[in-house]
Amino acid sequence: MRVSRKGSLLFLALSTLVLCLFLWKESAEPAARWTPDYPKADLSAVLEKEELTSENYALLFAQTGLSEISIDALRETGGTEKILRIQDAFFSEPEFACAPNSPVSWEERTETAPDILAPLEEGDILITLCSHTYGWRNGHAAIVVDAENGRTLEAVVLGQDSSIQTVEKWEGYPSFLVFRLGDVPAETRAAAADYAREHLNGIPYSLTVGILSPKHPQTERTHCSHLVWEAYRQFGFDLDSDGGLIVTPKDLANSPLLELKQVYGMDPQVLWK
Repeated sequence: MRVSRKGSLLFLALSTLVLCLFLWKESAEPAARWTPDYPKADLSAVLEKEELTSENYALLFAQTGLSEISIDALRETGGTEKILRIQDAFFSEPEFACAPNSPVSWEERTETAPDILAPLEEGDILITLCSHTYGWRNGHAAIVVDAENGRTLEAVVLGQDSSIQTVEKWEGYPSFLVFRLGDVPAETRAAAADYAREHLNGIPYSLTVGILSPKHPQTERTHCSHLVWEAYRQFGFDLDSDGGLIVTPKDLANSPLLELKQVYGMDPQVLWK
């Protein structure tokens, strides 16, 4: 009778834990995507201007999530139609599904929106909050290693080595951020991308880098944000905004060394705080 009672209590405790974890995971879902609560504006007159004012850039940022860097890059290549396409996607309310991507984590995905990423360069950093371990939105990060061919390097998930991925997958996230290292030449960012591709590809995934193994130097184990951090750490740039034992995608997103290029599916005034 005593064994039966202990077994019942254990079963009840485990059931309660599973239920709590399920409810915690479900509670995270609304945070996967933000849609503007203000009106969509007609941008045609602004985009016809030869020169833009700070007020124009502010309007375009609120309407598209594209920063001045990306607006200028698109206008230089005649990308007005793409700016308007990104605006349409920015104000859309896409349906998305949450599915497991490992035994302990999930991610949200939508139908891929066509060509909504800002112009990318080698060394650009992609971050999404659409990955979570139960209710903790740990997020995901990647570094662009071949902008021309749309390739990133990513430590994708537990159980897989870091590998070359495609940027198209990022257009399937309900929300994402694009950054670049600020106040440095493009050659410096490209050098970090080259280092990542040559030295951080094929590395086993580990969530405990910085806790059970050194944070730096570390090329035997990595995870998504650690890989990005390590690539730039090699060139003297510490992108971990809080300097903790581990570096997370949110730590990268809050680094004062990074310049925002695009925010999608997230409040431009808040980003990831």
